[in-house]
Amino acid sequence: MSRCFGGLFLSFFIVCSFPAYTQTSTKPPNIVLLLVDDLGWRDTEPYGNTHIDTPRISQLAKQGMRYTTAYANAPVCSPSRVSILTGKNPARAQYSGHITAIGRHRYPDNSAIIPPADRMDIPLRDQTLAELLKPAGYVSASIGKWHVGREGFWPHDQGFDINIGGWTHGSPPHYFHPYTDPNKDWNPNIPYLSGGKEGDYLTDHLTDEAIAFMKTNREKPFFLYLTHYGVHTPLQAPQQLIDKYTKRFAGKKTGIDPAYAAMVENMDMNTGRVLDAIKSMGLEDNTLFIFYSDNGGAGSATNNRPLRGDKGHLYEGGIRVPLIIKWPGRIDENSSCNTPVIGSDLFATIAEVAKQTPQDTIDGLSLRNSWSGGIGPDRDTLYWYYPHYLGVSMRPGAAIRKDNLKLMEYYDPMSVELYDLENDPYEKNNIAQKKPNEVETLQAQLHEYLKSVNTIMHTPNPNKR
Repeated sequence: MSRCFGGLFLSFFIVCSFPAYTQTSTKPPNIVLLLVDDLGWRDTEPYGNTHIDTPRISQLAKQGMRYTTAYANAPVCSPSRVSILTGKNPARAQYSGHITAIGRHRYPDNSAIIPPADRMDIPLRDQTLAELLKPAGYVSASIGKWHVGREGFWPHDQGFDINIGGWTHGSPPHYFHPYTDPNKDWNPNIPYLSGGKEGDYLTDHLTDEAIAFMKTNREKPFFLYLTHYGVHTPLQAPQQLIDKYTKRFAGKKTGIDPAYAAMVENMDMNTGRVLDAIKSMGLEDNTLFIFYSDNGGAGSATNNRPLRGDKGHLYEGGIRVPLIIKWPGRIDENSSCNTPVIGSDLFATIAEVAKQTPQDTIDGLSLRNSWSGGIGPDRDTLYWYYPHYLGVSMRPGAAIRKDNLKLMEYYDPMSVELYDLENDPYEKNNIAQKKPNEVETLQAQLHEYLKSVNTIMHTPNPNKR
């Protein structure tokens, strides 16, 4: 197995020097980015899960490269997805939290801080992946969850030729056709989602649409952004699969909801359907396939141990995610990379593969050099800014990882934690008091970074009691 090595250093530009396709193929490579919602780092077999069956993702890992230290740019969906679509850290994008129906970020009345009044849409002037690829002749489709903008900022407005099921909201009212639930007060129809019959399962339906898009556009270079609503709540899956895991988990303390396990297995099956369709159309050798999650697993549904924390946390369980990339002949089979990488790197990678230069300043770096046992991105630092309240136990804050040291600065209540991830990967031992010099240096670097990217900062709450 190959490993990739190298440090981490913040960079704003990429160099597109890799010849993305051979001279015998004049068609640019197809690009499929399959994004799963709330899939935890440990929820599939390639990452050590022994409770849920994911044979197709295991096969994918054997055919490509598994990134063991992949991160999301945020511990929740919207800002993480903004980074994928624009290549920018959420702090630079001024988009630090998930969008809400009330048009502002929520916070408790007596909170210590007020979250920043930052964006809830990707500005139309910002370049998205679809807009990056359009000059290279790509036809693009966003199929599934969007959740990075209100109406007027949906996929059609952001360069995608096709939008199926993408809108403002981040979860469906129901996973079974007609995807509505009359027992809920919130029960809208998902726009741009038609067809199907009673009882159809949403993940299956979106996969059908994805396969149809690829078949229709097989003669062109295509970009498929297949972004499943699963495995986000509501926890609903085909009953046969739920029964399977209810029986399997009986009497065991797995920490995994049987319905969630069923959703993961169904997602695995549908990942296999997409891969099979690509192969059956003779497109496998000229298709870059990326499998990724937008943030860590939700604690109400799954068990992220041995990682600490879950969705909404800046601990590893909230931001570590699975990432597998396959491209036959370009990426070593059954390989792994241990260098820390992050979601905004996908934008830079796709730009290099398609030979396109981003129009905006980006934070991502291409992963191309890691694909054949080379070094990873040349940087030593990663940053997170999440000054938001999600649930009752989660705390707004920011984090910096420099080499193997990770510092988290919390705002409510104010505190600092420092971990040595090389010797303490599960963040059990806070060494902040033992290393005051490192704490001071990392805090200063974190503050300078947030200032340098002109992020919109949180403010003190005058109503704090």
